[in-house]
Amino acid sequence: MNKLPALEDIRVFVTVARLMSFSRAAEQLLVSPAYVSKRIKLLEENLGQTLFLRASRSINLTHEGRIVLSSGERLLHELDNMHNALNACREEIRGELRVCCSTGFGSAYLNPFILALRANYPLLGIDLTLTDRSIDIISENIDLDIYIGGTIPDHYIAKQIAKNKRILCASPAYLEQHGSPNHPQELEKQHFCITIKERNQAPAQWKLQHQTESMTVAPNSKLMVNNGDVAKQWCIGGEGILLRSLWSVLPELESGKLIRVLPQWSQPADVYAVYSRTARNNANLRVFIENLTEYLSKHLPHQFQDE
Repeated sequence: MNKLPALEDIRVFVTVARLMSFSRAAEQLLVSPAYVSKRIKLLEENLGQTLFLRASRSINLTHEGRIVLSSGERLLHELDNMHNALNACREEIRGELRVCCSTGFGSAYLNPFILALRANYPLLGIDLTLTDRSIDIISENIDLDIYIGGTIPDHYIAKQIAKNKRILCASPAYLEQHGSPNHPQELEKQHFCITIKERNQAPAQWKLQHQTESMTVAPNSKLMVNNGDVAKQWCIGGEGILLRSLWSVLPELESGKLIRVLPQWSQPADVYAVYSRTARNNANLRVFIENLTEYLSKHLPHQFQDE
């Protein structure tokens, strides 16, 4: 035996063996008799065994054929059980899940993820809120909040679902005019910075890390906004140095519109699924978080993550 037989060949064989007729099997399977004969021939060649004793007007199973029939029926039965279990699981995932996230991350990642999730769980409704203000998930009746870094209240459950960090960057025009900083402390007086006051970020302070060393600086900010995309456009326009998530500025770094500064320094900003203790046994919530974790592992950029 060179390889495992195709499931289609097993299905055709079992149908023929049960009906003891190639033509009747073809009718039941809605295929041609020639197709049935071809699949049986491929199965016999694959197994290296003759499965049917063929006469002019009848067929009979060989001893080897009876063995394959017994095993094939069990295999197809188990496959049916698997499909039924999966369908039952999908049937259980129904109702509405209220999800909240920041505008930038939600547009870039939750939007396509939810479309993909709906293909597998069509009975699951999603009420998505994208906002750059701070949210109280209990008082605002939110099932799940997606945090990007920041401080998470102790009375919530937080599950890390992806690695991420914020990095410092500036435009070539800014660096040509002001030079590049050599130390984070230069961000407090010698350089101009752009700060973001979205969600749970603290714009008045930037907590930066370099290996085991950490430092908090008060950025010299003349421009502040509650939207990360606007802040990025200001940065591209040469208005100052920006601290922004890698996933947000990676295209501009690759195109040269932005240049990373102080590359040894960054700010941890992992992605968390945050929910209240009363929602922890929610099946919809579990399915959403598990699938989002897998989605982000494939789509969230990982360049510079290990620097």
